Amino acid sequence: MTRGKILFIKDNGEISCTTEFNGDMYPSGNGGEVLERFEEGYFSDFIKFKRFVENFNRRNYGYEEELIQNLYPSDHIINIRDNFTDYLYIINETKEQWTIVDKDENSSTLPKHSLAVVYFKEVERIIHRTPQQNKNNEQRKLSKEEFCSILERLKEAKDLVDKVDDLFNKSRENIENDFVNGASLQISHESTVVKLLKFIMNDQDDLIGYFIYELDYGRKYEAGMIQDENGKDIDISSSEKVYDYICKQGDVT
Repeated sequence: MTRGKILFIKDNGEISCTTEFNGDMYPSGNGGEVLERFEEGYFSDFIKFKRFVENFNRRNYGYEEELIQNLYPSDHIINIRDNFTDYLYIINETKEQWTIVDKDENSSTLPKHSLAVVYFKEVERIIHRTPQQNKNNEQRKLSKEEFCSILERLKEAKDLVDKVDDLFNKSRENIENDFVNGASLQISHESTVVKLLKFIMNDQDDLIGYFIYELDYGRKYEAGMIQDENGKDIDISSSEKVYDYICKQGDVT
């Protein structure tokens, strides 16, 4: 099992370090989500980092423990000589340069707006990003009617698949053909559509996926299931409310 942690350097010099996520934390696995969000410029402050970690954990691990703790390094130096996890993802979105010291006392510079991928006790690579505003949001915008219509059609397709599955399961004549299922008849390409919706709406927090897969299109929603950084309920019980919340966050303007 490939383990990993995510570190976020704060402007005050503290470092927020996640719990160790156990499984698929290599860059081409779940760690790729960290790289993708970094390159999109998502980690602009600690609140967004915390929100990402909570959603990342919910999607991939489901840990109930405290997810983030603070570290207090000195002199802008991160020492990885005593690191025992497989991968570290160190995010520096501050205005200061940091230094990473590896097992052989070699130093690697971590400039502002960069991310270091550490494998065990060595720096594997450093990714640089030029900060820029997303200028394509307005061009990618969907109306609320279009957004809700797409989700409604996905829900209808899912319900149809469930009914077809149920029909096959109850049919004695098809007992020997139990490999036949409704999913083979589904042509909506749900996962692809969801990815496109997330891109179009710039859904950084994966609320759309949460609404569809975990809340069954809002039918399993209960108050208190999802909250913002202030502990206030986020009501995503319907596609309209999902749209409104994403827009309110400024992800779509």
